[in-house]
Amino acid sequence: MITGVILAGGLNRRMGGKLKALLPIQGQPLIIKQLNEMKKICKQIILVSNEPEKLLPWIEKSPDVDVQCIKDFYVQQGPLSGIHAASLAATEPLMWIVGCDMPFISAQAAQAMGKLCQEANVDAVVPVIEGRTHPLHAVYTRLIGSEAELLLKQEKFRLMGLLDHIDWQPVEEEFFDSHHIAPHFAANINTPEEYENMLVNLSSP
Repeated sequence: MITGVILAGGLNRRMGGKLKALLPIQGQPLIIKQLNEMKKICKQIILVSNEPEKLLPWIEKSPDVDVQCIKDFYVQQGPLSGIHAASLAATEPLMWIVGCDMPFISAQAAQAMGKLCQEANVDAVVPVIEGRTHPLHAVYTRLIGSEAELLLKQEKFRLMGLLDHIDWQPVEEEFFDSHHIAPHFAANINTPEEYENMLVNLSSP
């Protein structure tokens, strides 16, 4: 039903060049934490990275997780290029797409959004938490890849711009509350300060 997609093609500039996907979270690299959550509902998991050689040694340490590593066709053009590449490789009708800097992704949230996406017959279901739209940790049909490519060819690289060209449904806190899902699944970490703050919060009673 749903293909898991992790976008790990960024340059990590705000993290001082450190690979966010390998930051330690609760004793394991962030990427492994994400893969373990995705495999709960995904038969196919796609990792989009232009430097897979840096991530594969860690992924190979989790042999029970089947991961397909691919590269962008439109290199270094942001998340939109990763979504396009994933749409060409996806075998399931829906894609659960997250960034590699999201430590609390939720299979339960993805499953609920995927069900809604099919029932509402829309191109995507996107979380809107505290008024902020999160195009990552959203569920898309794989058919949106053609729209993503059109935008890339026009050199329109903003991920939010994709939402202007597809039929998507927002889901707010009330939706997740009704499914007993905490909204922090959409959180991400971009800077060393955000990473340190997250670790402090995790260790707090």
